[in-house]
Amino acid sequence: MPQDYFERPGFDSRPGAYSSLPSSCKRGGRPLSIAVSIINPRPISREGLRRIIADGGIDVIATFSGVAELPATPTRTDHLLLVDVPTLAEQVGSLQALGERGDWKVLILAEKFDLASMLSCFDHGAQGYAVKDMPCATLIALLQLAALGHKVMPSDLADVLKHEDFRFKAMERTQESASAVPNALSQRENDVLSCLMAGYANKHIARTLDVTEATVKVHVKAILRKLNVTNRTQAAMWATSRGMNGRLMPYEHAMSA
Repeated sequence: MPQDYFERPGFDSRPGAYSSLPSSCKRGGRPLSIAVSIINPRPISREGLRRIIADGGIDVIATFSGVAELPATPTRTDHLLLVDVPTLAEQVGSLQALGERGDWKVLILAEKFDLASMLSCFDHGAQGYAVKDMPCATLIALLQLAALGHKVMPSDLADVLKHEDFRFKAMERTQESASAVPNALSQRENDVLSCLMAGYANKHIARTLDVTEATVKVHVKAILRKLNVTNRTQAAMWATSRGMNGRLMPYEHAMSA
């Protein structure tokens, strides 16, 4: 069992430990008013998180052991869901289930940083991905940022980027597949790919291109297969490495479709 939240190094449970939040997370000198619900299968961990978040000035609406206990849709537009489950399969499963139940903003709380797991969570609609090895004040700030609509990522990502040349890898993959793919995508698939480059979720793509979410999912699967990549992030990197950013204009295609 993971170390209890109250005993975890770096977690400051003293009153007033959250007074120095970033200015972007404040309005009129006070923290933004947001609401959080918590998903964690362990009662003691749920209670630990609830106290930490409530002490940070955030309204904790409820805690749940799993997605099945949630209401069908968020009760407030500023409602953020903190999902703390132990495995990637459970994280992705929770995100998939939530995606079918409403427009939830979800912050995944992971035991340790893993780049592939983080990308998979974002690929399945997560608003943010955080790692437990952080001070309580940082968790409060991340919740505020996620509620504002920012994509939240752990600082561990910076260490990974220092040692990885993603541009070189993307160009290398492009050169290997360039002869096979130039004309493989249809015009509509190009439109969807442009939206993926912009970071749009399926619902946003559907509105932009005036199609159903089911149609978007079909196009995304076709794009991943044709580009020989495994997720939306890799597809966007592939397109960027080929200089496609300036040539694809989904809004114009949507208006003429």
